[in-house]
Amino acid sequence: MPHFVDHDSAPSLAFIEPATPPRSEVFKDKGTGLPNAGRAIRRALTLFLVAGSASALAGPPAAEAPVPLQQLRSLPHVIAPTYRGPRVFMAEAPGAESSRAWLRLSEATQSAADVEAGYVLNSRITVRTDDPVSLRRWVAQRPGLHVRASPAARGFFSVRAESVAKAVEAAEALSRFDWVRSAHVDLTQPVSLRDVPSDPYLQYQWHLINYASPGADARVLPVWQGGISGAGVTIGIVELSSWQLDHPDLAAQWNVEASQPGGDVASHTTSVAGVAAAVGGNGIFGSGAAFGARLATQRVGSDEQSAEALAFRNDLNDIKNNSWGPLDEPRYRTLPPIVQAALQEAVSTGRGGLGTIFVWAAGNGGGTGDRVDYDPYASSRYTIAVNAIGDQETRTSYDERGSAVMVCAHSHGNVRWIQTTDWNSGWTGSFGGTSSAAPLAAGVIALMLEANPALTWRDVQHVLVNSARKVDPANTEWEANGAGHDIHYYYGFGAVDASAAVPLAQAWRNVPHEVVVDTGAVPVGVVLPDNDQTGFDATVFVERGIRIEHVELFLNVQTTFIGDLRIVVTSPSGTSSIVASQRFDQQDDLINDLFTSVRHWDESSAGIWTVHVSDRRAGTIATWNDFRLVFHGTPLCPGDLDENGLVELSDLMVLLPVYGSCEGDAAFLPEADLDNSGCIDLADLSQFLEAFGEACE
Repeated sequence: MPHFVDHDSAPSLAFIEPATPPRSEVFKDKGTGLPNAGRAIRRALTLFLVAGSASALAGPPAAEAPVPLQQLRSLPHVIAPTYRGPRVFMAEAPGAESSRAWLRLSEATQSAADVEAGYVLNSRITVRTDDPVSLRRWVAQRPGLHVRASPAARGFFSVRAESVAKAVEAAEALSRFDWVRSAHVDLTQPVSLRDVPSDPYLQYQWHLINYASPGADARVLPVWQGGISGAGVTIGIVELSSWQLDHPDLAAQWNVEASQPGGDVASHTTSVAGVAAAVGGNGIFGSGAAFGARLATQRVGSDEQSAEALAFRNDLNDIKNNSWGPLDEPRYRTLPPIVQAALQEAVSTGRGGLGTIFVWAAGNGGGTGDRVDYDPYASSRYTIAVNAIGDQETRTSYDERGSAVMVCAHSHGNVRWIQTTDWNSGWTGSFGGTSSAAPLAAGVIALMLEANPALTWRDVQHVLVNSARKVDPANTEWEANGAGHDIHYYYGFGAVDASAAVPLAQAWRNVPHEVVVDTGAVPVGVVLPDNDQTGFDATVFVERGIRIEHVELFLNVQTTFIGDLRIVVTSPSGTSSIVASQRFDQQDDLINDLFTSVRHWDESSAGIWTVHVSDRRAGTIATWNDFRLVFHGTPLCPGDLDENGLVELSDLMVLLPVYGSCEGDAAFLPEADLDNSGCIDLADLSQFLEAFGEACE
């Protein structure tokens, strides 16, 4: 039987959710700094996600009444297997195919802070196994269960049950088999849309061409004048709903084959699509940054549905824009394994092996103390996290700090808002937030891909890093990393600049194959001083030097309140990456949890790395068990195949026996694939000869 726990019947002390505002108000005040607007709108958006997944929206959804805490505590308490382990949910209808649910954060459940709204428990089980025959045999013996292979990632299967309760029961049973790697109930998790619209309308699309402050824009005009508009590139708009497919300024861009069928239509999604690729030159409304690109639509929902959206037709979708993410709250989140696998597979196989490019809105939780580092989607090394700057080219009030911020792009935040398409075949002058910054960056990337279709997903990141424009130069938080790149916790490497990115993309030579250096688990085993900023520094010496792209930190800390922790990674050259700061986050324990930084881009991995953890608030004891650093990048000296510090005859003797081999061949040597093309050919030999005789740095 499903695992239930007794519920508490204590009197109601608080409401969990405010009433949902009308649809026209849902996005209005988010990020404006009003003290109560952010939480109310986040909760409203949570309810909108739950309500919007059921039927098409003909207009504003009806307001939903708040749920008293006493009523929640009287609901069945279900211990559901999740990918983060068993979690207690207060489920509205566990006997149904899906059930609205509240996550219990504390056994006391004395206040609204002890529960989290916005979840839906589904009657599906996500199973990971290397033995599908045993899984299918087991399912066939149990009436009411059905299994299918997940289209999102290899090795994952979806088992559908008749109800949430039956799914919980089946997941518990499956998890006991040694041929099952994991089995958990498919969740729809809290999600917020990332824009900050208001009612004043813009007079011009200043983010494309800023006549009032020339150059304070994405600088697309010189690229357009050069005949590049994003032609031949498809941008998938991944959202809760679809954009308006028959919108007069979007319909001509629709790539039907690259789109998931059906779905609701939403204003937010329609505005995002217009920023990226509204039709240009048709005499209707305005233009998108890549007005010659095609548009597709994919829809997120539960973890499985989100993975399927990210995996859908990546042979046709070159770029996927995501202007959504976890709620803008300073709470550390983790990536569902099926979503992680879908992203990893997409960058490996999408675009014919070049990799689908995922652009992600960095979030609008700056006013709450949220960080991009706590968002596992935006901070993934497979995605490009985009923050926002306004028309004065300074940060916005809603920007989040983060070591994973790669670039920023123009949006509302200083004086003016963004003009773009709106649903009901309309136009709005009140769009903004990182929801608008991300598709602007996606549009510029589409211009880059038209200029050079051979760019891999990693090449795109390199081009953005090396072409980003330093904005707000007087800001004292700019630093230079060990490789000479200017870096900033809000701006990343700077603003997306089409006039610099596209020429660089045209001339770009593909980066060599990816190299990974892994320290393995480094034992620490210390009890951190409580309420002490000094904390504890642990070090590890990394012998092998590669040119870094991403640094990943996996951390194991036992504590009953992870919000007390400040976590910093420092490279041998002295560059620091703050990945967590003190905040109100009452989750317990970091168990091999992941933090990612791009701030060490192009630095060498060789040398002594320092990881600092401090417990900044009194009352809880934290034990730091161990950590692990993983470095992703390129060879420090391409062509130095024997890694002796020189490109010389001995390296040629390594290259020649594998010449002509391709990925999958027994003879293939990734280090010799200098242009990362998948084959060792004349282009690699040419690059080798250019470097021949040189000493490595």
